[in-house]
Amino acid sequence: MTKREAAAIATAPAPAGVTPERVATPMLLVNPTGVYMNDRHQYWLNGDGPVPSVTTVLGIMDKPAVGVFKAKEAAKALLNLYRNHPEALQWSKPDDEIIKWALAQADKVRDTAASLGSSVHLLADLEGMPSGASETAYKGFQVSDDTIPYLEAYRGFLGRYSASSIVSSEHAVWSLQGYAGTYDLMMTIDGELWLIDIKTSGKGPYPEWGLQLAGYRWADYIVLPGDPVLYPMPQIQRAGVLHLRPDLYTDTGWRLIEYPISYDLDYRKGFLAALELYRWREGKRFTKSRLLKP
Repeated sequence: MTKREAAAIATAPAPAGVTPERVATPMLLVNPTGVYMNDRHQYWLNGDGPVPSVTTVLGIMDKPAVGVFKAKEAAKALLNLYRNHPEALQWSKPDDEIIKWALAQADKVRDTAASLGSSVHLLADLEGMPSGASETAYKGFQVSDDTIPYLEAYRGFLGRYSASSIVSSEHAVWSLQGYAGTYDLMMTIDGELWLIDIKTSGKGPYPEWGLQLAGYRWADYIVLPGDPVLYPMPQIQRAGVLHLRPDLYTDTGWRLIEYPISYDLDYRKGFLAALELYRWREGKRFTKSRLLKP
């Protein structure tokens, strides 16, 4: 790296939410520079990686609500089949194929919910842009009828706290503990910097939502695509989940649910424990080959 390149990196503007005096140390230029994430939610930074995402790490946790959801949706699929196509009772297919079909119907419902969540996240990100930029970004993006109530709920949230209070959105974080992730929002509310994750599913609140926030909050750096500089994570005073559920909250369509992750360090310990368990599983430290022969 030349002195000129080092000087350029050292004076690079910080991303929104990071004060210039806290811009971090430059790193060696390695291709690809900056942060990169693949479709498996694995992250690389300046060529180093892969490391798992916060949500991938928390996938190690038992989530009873997920199992209950799938069981209910599979049962609904069979009930609908029974009510609308009674002749299906005469199916000659084996039981396991019928069960497999019902579970596949439940997976379709799950995937539809995930797609809705992704669309709402994108729309929320566009809402936080300056008016001219957001209008341009909206062009070519088809807004489905399903997303409109969630978008209106998000606009109601911004009406309460003001879109101008958004400091930063959709940036990746990197931890020296060996994980990464992407937060939804940083915004100033009543003079305090909040870290906010947007959720569109589940009745909540769930404990693992707090662990997810802790993973982001206690990461070391904010990192950007194509930028080799590591920007120190700003001091987060408060954190919460913005739960957009017009069907649950008929008055506003949203609730901001706070998690005390900045001062209750058990959340951080819990996330790091999940990280260690995730590594144990990925390391395949126990295999069937260890079973004793009878």
